[in-house]
Amino acid sequence: MTISLTLRNFLIAAMVAAFPGIVAGGGPAEFMMTASVNGRVLEGQPLAWTKQQMLLLGRDGELYEFAPDAAKNSRKTGVGFRGYSIAEMQNRLRDEFQGQMEVSTTNHFVVAHPRGKWDAWPARLESLYRSFTHYMQVRGFSVRRAQVPLVAVVFRNGTDYYRYAAASGSPVPAGTLGHYSPKSNRVFLFDAGGASNDSDWSANAETIIHEATHQTAFNVGVHRRFAEQPRWLVEGLAMMFEARGVWDARSTYTRSDRINRGRLRDFRASLETRPENVLVNLLATDQLFRTQPAFAYAEAWALTFFLAETRPQQYSRYLARVGSRKAFTDYPARDRLADFMAVFGKDLELLDSQLRRFVEQL
Repeated sequence: MTISLTLRNFLIAAMVAAFPGIVAGGGPAEFMMTASVNGRVLEGQPLAWTKQQMLLLGRDGELYEFAPDAAKNSRKTGVGFRGYSIAEMQNRLRDEFQGQMEVSTTNHFVVAHPRGKWDAWPARLESLYRSFTHYMQVRGFSVRRAQVPLVAVVFRNGTDYYRYAAASGSPVPAGTLGHYSPKSNRVFLFDAGGASNDSDWSANAETIIHEATHQTAFNVGVHRRFAEQPRWLVEGLAMMFEARGVWDARSTYTRSDRINRGRLRDFRASLETRPENVLVNLLATDQLFRTQPAFAYAEAWALTFFLAETRPQQYSRYLARVGSRKAFTDYPARDRLADFMAVFGKDLELLDSQLRRFVEQL
């Protein structure tokens, strides 16, 4: 997979910038409400609000933003938050796609897909979910059950995928194979293999595994969906799962099988010119992803793989620490570094040396 194949539009930092001052009114509320907003009935939990703006977590998992005075006939409907059931979400998707898509379900997923061999996708996504949660649990991370059914939309081909994205107001770059939307909490994809039922479907599906990892991680408490998370941490975990030895929990693999070969090559290619302060920069800000994306992705994978392989319990504690941050708040560089060093120690120069030695020996 190359950088251009995946849409990177889920940065929570962008969401923070889009909603300045949103926490001024407090939140989240201890109740659910329903209201008619611009002719559409919404139900969910108010997460944060001001006099000008409200953020509502819908029972379908989508984040809705609107002016409070646009809500008509509002009333409380329950205590706390309760997502739709699998059956309720299945019915809603059937209505949304007006019968043009088959809607299948698993224990955790509701998947809209074309009729025919595309019905293999729900089981694939469920298998990835089990692999991800098992991987985290055996390393000491306490995952939670998703609050809402995980929704995926599988298109027949790239043409349908791009057409849908454009019509929904979120066009995707050419070459994109799939993406996770933090606003809707859905994964959108198409099968480049043409609905093949081949058990080795993953051979051309690193992007799908990557985006499905994002969706699962943001829904089971590994990352916090509405709190700014370091990009190296989010991307590094997803890239680590692209390797078959990580995502395929049904078989036993060696460390060699858990290596993301593409990222390893990229990391080694940059060793000669790798700056001494790169680790600090990667930890403190997301700037490298904007200025040197290929380099940043390789560094993020290498650091994640190093920590997960050599310090799994500490890595889990760090994920939990970052995932507990308050929603809709900034995450300044000093706090990012402090959180990392609180778990892994203050000697970042030594840690970087150990990282290099680890990768060189792979």
